[in-house]
Amino acid sequence: MLILKKYNSLKFFLKDRVFLDKNEKKFIDYNKKKWKNVNNKKNKGIILVDLFSWNPLIFFWSYITNLIALKKNYEIKYFYFDFDQNRMSKFKYYIKKAKKIFKSFNVTKGISEYDFNYSKQDLIKYKRNFKKIKSKRNLINYHKGGIKIGDLIYDTYLRIHYEPTLKLDDERLKTIFLRSEKIFEVVTNYFKKKKVKILIPSHVCYMSYGIIVRIASKLGVPVVKVKAENGSNAGFRLTLLDPKYNLDEPRYYNYKSEFKNLSKLEKKKAITIGKKIIKNRVSGKFDNNIPYIKKSTFRKSSLNKIKNIQNKPKIILFLHCFYDNPHRFRSMIFNDFYEQIYFILELSKKLKNYQFYFKSHPNEYKGFFDIHKKIAREYKNITYIDQDVSHYEILKLKPKCIISNHGTVAHEYAYFDVPVLNTGDNAHINYDFCLHIKSKKELKETLLNLDKKISKIKFDRNKIYEYLYMHYQYVRNINKENQLLNDSYFASKNVNLNKSSEILKRYIKTSIKTDSKIKEYIHFFLNQNGI
Repeated sequence: MLILKKYNSLKFFLKDRVFLDKNEKKFIDYNKKKWKNVNNKKNKGIILVDLFSWNPLIFFWSYITNLIALKKNYEIKYFYFDFDQNRMSKFKYYIKKAKKIFKSFNVTKGISEYDFNYSKQDLIKYKRNFKKIKSKRNLINYHKGGIKIGDLIYDTYLRIHYEPTLKLDDERLKTIFLRSEKIFEVVTNYFKKKKVKILIPSHVCYMSYGIIVRIASKLGVPVVKVKAENGSNAGFRLTLLDPKYNLDEPRYYNYKSEFKNLSKLEKKKAITIGKKIIKNRVSGKFDNNIPYIKKSTFRKSSLNKIKNIQNKPKIILFLHCFYDNPHRFRSMIFNDFYEQIYFILELSKKLKNYQFYFKSHPNEYKGFFDIHKKIAREYKNITYIDQDVSHYEILKLKPKCIISNHGTVAHEYAYFDVPVLNTGDNAHINYDFCLHIKSKKELKETLLNLDKKISKIKFDRNKIYEYLYMHYQYVRNINKENQLLNDSYFASKNVNLNKSSEILKRYIKTSIKTDSKIKEYIHFFLNQNGI
């Protein structure tokens, strides 16, 4: 049985990472013909693109890299730092197929972690730096060369090893730290020696992507990213990252000022659009603004009901995934979501006049519920709400308040006049239809004096509509995306198809129809952003 399992694992690896199938070979031929006039030997500058194996992104990158190269006479090169850290990814063959596909649209090697050599002096220096890390907060705030990278290391550890919180004495953390030190130094030296003009990453989080993004921004190199929702399956558009924050988020901290600059007619239309968005969502229909939620969380009824309802005011804690990039916004008052929930649940022991509930995210992986079971065993005063329970079932409880870090529940529950406490920076930060807590001390004081604190909330539905327009309509059409782009150009509604080479066959087949629109969009984006 073990031999068969190893055989199947090797077979999958060879098929997935090493050998090209017929669709991939045709896509390579298609690219060679399409981009044959791009001269990749000019030395006026370099476009660095992430060697990331996701077909919808690869198709978009083939366009933007070559159109910029044609316009500026730049070379196109790739960077690669292993994220998976599995047994197979330790071998160079892991990127063999990706290299062939990228080469077909003129991408050659720039930086590869497979070329790294750790000298004895390197290891001594890196280990010395690691010994300076005495706490979780130390690591989060760790800077190198004036650039913060500690939060990237922290989040990489959680995500790769599926740990809900950081373990400072874990040798696996040391390994990630040492790799991060090396990546930082190699990238810094590369940028010093080469004329990198544009960086195109797949992600901005985790050390495999975030370190090079932050170095580029510090050096004034524009970072252009394909922004897409739902695991890069929907909402395709290009964004120029704000070098101050390097977030994979729209510039939500400017929403109010940008809305003020709209004309009276535009503002009136915006409010109408925002109202339509929330009305549609709470009606129980599928909302394509949040395509990652496949089944509406506002269904009128649920198969699973809320248990153990007591005659007390209710406080609901909405959980985020413990493992997935907790530091995605500018700041948060807890080191991670694990510490967030335990702080609040410990405090719940003093708030016996309230009944506490906690609910996991509707997209939480089924295999990661052990931590929820552990919480339920430790805190008998807390009631767990199944992830499939509808928001309408929760609204029937008439919550005294709900607590989130940055969830969409902030505007969804505010719409129903339910007070919301956010424990970190979030996309609603410009608005006062919910409370934005700035410290653990403030959170504690708020929960201990809840009536007084939540009375400061201003439930203005027009502000909610304004936010919804800015977040889901305005920033997604800055470069005429609605007129020029369509998700079907890059991805399929069938996510499994996007993972396979079948999607490449569709790109070739539909290229005549999509080619002019994609090119027009990219040229418009480049001109708008002075690239």
